[in-house]
Amino acid sequence: SHIDTTLALLAPGKVLVNPTFTDVKKLPRVFDKWDVLIAPDPVPFNTRPRLMSNWISINTLMLDEERIIVEKRQAPLIKKLKDWGFKPIPCDFEDHYPFIGGFHCATLDVRRQGKLESYA
Repeated sequence: SHIDTTLALLAPGKVLVNPTFTDVKKLPRVFDKWDVLIAPDPVPFNTRPRLMSNWISINTLMLDEERIIVEKRQAPLIKKLKDWGFKPIPCDFEDHYPFIGGFHCATLDVRRQGKLESYA
């Protein structure tokens, strides 16, 4: 399966994990000191053709350490992100799913501000 439907690095020390595709107890050791956030079950999408898993729901886009773009129909994920201290920005994106990708897949960093840092 696609990595962006399996786990997502959200911020320094925070990883979002799909509990269906990942055995949380067997995550790589680099995540031992991280907050492991378990994604809620996704809201199924209606777009055709269905070429990917409903777990495209966790294919999000971080704008900074708090703001995260998430598909607007993913109410359970939006609620969890708020509970975890993030600031979700719901956006309509399901019509892009036939092209086999979510927010992270459909974007490319052209320019970033700030310094390069390692999350490890």
